[in-house]
Amino acid sequence: MKKITPKIVISKISEAIILALLAFITIIPIYWGIVTSLKNKNEIATYPPKVIGFNVTWSNYVRIVGQGYLRALGNSAFYSLVTIILCLILGYIAGYGFERRNFLFKKFWFSLVVIGIPLSTGCSVLLIPNYLMMMKLHMTNHIYTMPIIYATYNLPLCIWMMISGVRSLPVEIEESAKIDGCSQRYIIARLIPPIIKPSFAAAGIFIFIGAWNEYISTSVMINSRELKNVQMAIYDYMGFFGQEWGPLCAAATAAIIPILVVFTILGKQLVSGLTAGAVKG
Repeated sequence: MKKITPKIVISKISEAIILALLAFITIIPIYWGIVTSLKNKNEIATYPPKVIGFNVTWSNYVRIVGQGYLRALGNSAFYSLVTIILCLILGYIAGYGFERRNFLFKKFWFSLVVIGIPLSTGCSVLLIPNYLMMMKLHMTNHIYTMPIIYATYNLPLCIWMMISGVRSLPVEIEESAKIDGCSQRYIIARLIPPIIKPSFAAAGIFIFIGAWNEYISTSVMINSRELKNVQMAIYDYMGFFGQEWGPLCAAATAAIIPILVVFTILGKQLVSGLTAGAVKG
């Protein structure tokens, strides 16, 4: 049994204090936004502001729903889901090829993948050329416009994570499956994916966040109210004459709920997915 020394106690207490401070810094803005979304205009303008003991009202949520927020929420869900499906399928196939196959200019193509990873956070530098290209192809302001853009931005990161996932799988498993009579198609489509499920989950989380939170490209590529995403809907309450804090906070609060749900469902797979392939014996 490990002996508990004063040094260990101090270290544990310090860690607990730091974690509590970080949790406080993280939670306070979210709590403040939720509280503001449940106030009317008069209570929002009250000074000093109340964080407890105020009259709760759902009028801000009723207002954003009446102004088409649910449509924007559905659009973002559709864009994100299609993006995830495209990226996981293409990323897995490419990742398997990079890890298990040798082909011409392999290092060059892999370098392009690595260079493209920062695109998953969005890239304003490519906004104008992307817009001009999409305009010439008559592909702006369509239901499929943003999934194509989002998938293009997030695919390099997905490929990189899939390479790590395939790398974590011993090649002997595939060799044994071939000896047992499994075809290459069966191995790629049905044998490997369940084994590297954490890599799929981790990649899916990052793709979802990248697609769900994207605003700049969508605001340029989409000009139809029926096709705008949730981030554009939030910015509707930030006008020239100031911010409408009640509806703004209500829209922002509703927008973070899907992210929390996704992390709750897939969060356990995140760490193992990110560390897959990190150690290769």
